[in-house]
Amino acid sequence: MVSVVKAIKAEFFKFYFDLKRYLFNYIVGLISTAIFLSGLYWAVNSLFTQSGQAVAFVGLLLWLFTPSALSDATSHLAEERYLGTLERISITKTPFIHILIARNIVHCLFTLIQTLVVGGILYVVFKPDLSYMSSSWRVTAMAVVIGMLIILTLYAFGFFIASLGMIFKRVGATTSILEYLILFFSGIVIPWSTMPASLQAFSNILPMTWGVKALESLINGGNFIGSFVGLVVYTVLIAIISIVTFRYAMLVVKKKGEYAFY
Repeated sequence: MVSVVKAIKAEFFKFYFDLKRYLFNYIVGLISTAIFLSGLYWAVNSLFTQSGQAVAFVGLLLWLFTPSALSDATSHLAEERYLGTLERISITKTPFIHILIARNIVHCLFTLIQTLVVGGILYVVFKPDLSYMSSSWRVTAMAVVIGMLIILTLYAFGFFIASLGMIFKRVGATTSILEYLILFFSGIVIPWSTMPASLQAFSNILPMTWGVKALESLINGGNFIGSFVGLVVYTVLIAIISIVTFRYAMLVVKKKGEYAFY
C-alpha cells in the first residue's frame, strides 16, 4: 500500500508538470470533446424517451473515461519499452503493476475533472431531466456506485489489453475500435432493447453494457437487481482476468528477455 501511495505521488507531480507545459493542448482537447459530445447527444435525443435521455447523458459522460482507461496502461508500457527502462523498473521494490495502477489513478482523476467540466457545459445547454437520480440519497448513491464500477471495469479491461500487448506487441492499436464499439453498442447511443438478439448477445461482453443496463433500470424501473449483479460479476471477472493475465505476461516477457521489444 505504501508503495502505491508513493507511486501515485510521483506520478501526480509528473503529470502536473506535463499539464503545465502542454496546457493549451489540453484546453483544445477539452473543447473538441465538448463539441463532439454535444453534437452526438443532440443527435440521439430523438431515439430515447425523456428518462432514456438521462441514461444517454450520463452514459456519454462515463464513456469519456474509455479512451484513457483502455489505452493508458498500453501506452505506459510502450513508453517504458521504448526508453529501455521497463527491465529496470521491473526489479525495483515497487511492483510494476503498482506503478501502472498509480498512473491510471492520476489520469483517472484528471479525466474526472474533464468529465465534470464537459458535463456542466452539456447540462447547461441541453438541461436533461436528472431529477430522479437526485430524488433520494439511495438512488444517488446507487448511481455513483454504478458509475464507479463502470470506470473500474474500463480500466481493468485496459490492463487486459496491455497484458496482451506485452506478448503480441501491437494489440494496443485495436483500442480505438473497441472505444467506438462501446459507444454505439453498449446501450448509450442505440437503446439496448431495440437491438437484434445477436447484437444484444455481443453487446453483453462489452465493458459498459451491464453498467448502462443497471443505470437504465435504476432510472426507469425494471430488473435492477439482475442488472446490478451482472455488473458486479462482470467487473470482478474482468479484474481477476486482467491481473492474472498481466502477471503471466510479465513472466513470459521476462523469460524471453523481450523487455526492450516494442
